[in-house]
Formats: sequence, C-alpha cells, structure tokens
Amino acid sequence: MFEGQKVRLRGVRPEDWEHFLQWDLDNDAQRYGWNVWPPLGTEAARDFARQESAKRPDRDEFRLVIETLDGAPAGSLNVHGADQRRGSFEYGIALAREHWGNGYGEEAIALLLRYMFGELRYHKVQAWVYAFNERSAAMHRKFGMVLEGTVRESHFTDGRYWDSYLFGMTRTEYLEQYGGHWGDLPR
Repeated sequence: MFEGQKVRLRGVRPEDWEHFLQWDLDNDAQRYGWNVWPPLGTEAARDFARQESAKRPDRDEFRLVIETLDGAPAGSLNVHGADQRRGSFEYGIALAREHWGNGYGEEAIALLLRYMFGELRYHKVQAWVYAFNERSAAMHRKFGMVLEGTVRESHFTDGRYWDSYLFGMTRTEYLEQYGGHWGDLPR
C-alpha cells in the first residue's frame, strides 16, 4: 500500500536526522514548503528525527519519509488538520531539490490518498500552495486537484506578502481519476 513504481512512504528513522539537517539548509526549498527556519544544530536535528521516529499517529496525523525504491530519502510528507467528523485532512510535502521533476511528489501523494481515502474513510483532502511555488501548483493541477480558492497576501516570506492557493480533491474525484480498485496504483 505504501510503495509505488518510483517511491515508497515509510516512517521516520532516527538516522534520518542527517537528511532533515541537509534539507533545512536549502532555504529556497524551505520557503516553498512552509517557513525558513534558522539552521538546526546536530543535536537538535538528531532530537527531531528521534522524536518523529518514536511518534505514533495522533488523530490520523503523522509524518512519513518519501524514499526512492533504491532506499534514498527524497523528502517528507505530513498529514495534519485531520478531522474525522468532517472527513477531511490536509497534507504538506517537501522534496529535496535534487529529486524535483521526477514524479516523486505526485506518486507520494497518490499513495497517501489511497491510504487516507481507502483505509481511514476520509472524504476530502486539501493542500495549501504559495503563489510563488509555480512547480507545486502545476503538480497539484496535473494530479487532478481543484483550485478551490485564493487567500490574498496571507504568507510573508522573502520580504513581502504572497497569496496562498487552496487545492482540494474529494474521494469520489480521486476514484474517478485513478480508478476504483484500492490495490491499483494511480497512473
């Protein structure tokens, strides 16, 4: 269920601290994901990976590592804002720059949605994309997500305010796009 043709999703391991530390040094890539943070020290990065590796999903919220099939960590994916009553959740995704443009993000999202819709009975997913992140907006459109709205000047980075786009997809839209068999990996 968590492995596709290009990537697999797996839990964070304590030894992933080096990857998180390196990924955080790419401030421009950080900016595309969420925020630019000051550089972590080695022990802080170790603590982060150790804590993440020990966490159990909390209210269906969790972080996974996106790994190529040959075992190279390529990024991370996290589920947040999970609301079982409404049947909706959000996710964030970040890929290391050297893995951009390989389809890893799309496949990681497809694997995640197959799990969240097919196993946990969620009905709707939403993802926020900053207006300056044209690659991510294009990927979400290609994936079949619908642009549901724009929140004007809602994110501050690089010295100015930027719009944020809200993309969404329902379980029904996912099934229409990728087929009705949960065992089939979306194409």
